[in-house]
Amino acid sequence: MTDMKRKVLHVIDSLDLGGAQTLLLEICRNLNRDKFDVEVACMHGRGVFAEEFEKASIKVHSLSPEKWPPHYISNFLKLKKSFQPDIVHFHLFGSNLIAKPLAALLGKRRLIAHDHCNDAGRKNPLLLFADALTNRVSSKVIAVAASISSFLMCYEGIDHDRVITLPNGVDVQAFVPASETDRQNARKALGISTDAIVIGGVGRLIEQKNFVRFLEVAAHVLKKTPNVIFVIAGTGPQFDLLRERAVRLNISNHVRFLGHVSNRIVLYQALDVLLITSDFEGTPMVLLEAMASGVPLVSQSLDGIGEVCTNTLDAMLVAKGDESGLLTAVNRLLADEKLAKGLSENARKTILNRYDIKKLVRKIEAVYEDVLNE
Repeated sequence: MTDMKRKVLHVIDSLDLGGAQTLLLEICRNLNRDKFDVEVACMHGRGVFAEEFEKASIKVHSLSPEKWPPHYISNFLKLKKSFQPDIVHFHLFGSNLIAKPLAALLGKRRLIAHDHCNDAGRKNPLLLFADALTNRVSSKVIAVAASISSFLMCYEGIDHDRVITLPNGVDVQAFVPASETDRQNARKALGISTDAIVIGGVGRLIEQKNFVRFLEVAAHVLKKTPNVIFVIAGTGPQFDLLRERAVRLNISNHVRFLGHVSNRIVLYQALDVLLITSDFEGTPMVLLEAMASGVPLVSQSLDGIGEVCTNTLDAMLVAKGDESGLLTAVNRLLADEKLAKGLSENARKTILNRYDIKKLVRKIEAVYEDVLNE
């Protein structure tokens, strides 16, 4: 690669709340600006993350006010012509399905797909076929977990030499274990009791995250340990459904819906346990952030989660589909302070050793250089 700066355009479906958006922000913040100029385009709207990108001096382009009518098609073509990126890096299904083929048709060959979770292909064979077609015009496909890499090669037929496994990363200097003072202040800031045990769930309120399961586990835990507060941080279409489910389970007095929490550092400082109840995941950012913050974790051993964590060493993991196992793991963790402390310390070590965002971004820069040299 020459010494001149190269231009990178990231394209993502939206900048609403989500792990892919969190990761993209950290990638852009840590990219070497002496080598790369970077801008971000979201297919529609602006979303809660747009302001964070702009604070980091990263220009954001919203290609369309809404999904329909699809102004993002014509505006993407205009942006490509004005910015003239050397590399276009695509995130999430919409950008991969729509924007990437447009870029390829216009002659762009340095195209990178970033596969954060293969959920679309699992649900819909037609979407799997479409995703496979668009991935075939990619110079490289970055997968955030080895299980996703295997899926791409086995079910989409992507050549193994074009698939790169790069797990997500987290800012280990920002997300650190909380002191007791931090913990008390964080709870006051969020309006949570300073005396209660606090178990949290973080993410979009959508079917995949299965917060219904989170509430059902909560109902059973409260029968044995009534001084627990369950908090859910996130927004999404299932908000009303979840509120109603909490009422039907007669636990609404023990559940707090926090909405979007912009200061995630404070959020993790307030938690005693993180409970992930998703049906499937890639390598969720909430997992890495909580582990870096020393928050003990309970989850099913899903995809990237099972690749990051080791049961009883740095997390409590149960087999996929073992809902009673989640309850047992939570109860065991609440009853054993020594276990909780050990998980907290080892979780932090795991992140420091393998999931520092700066190390990840250096690897992404190496992918860029390889693609440019090709």
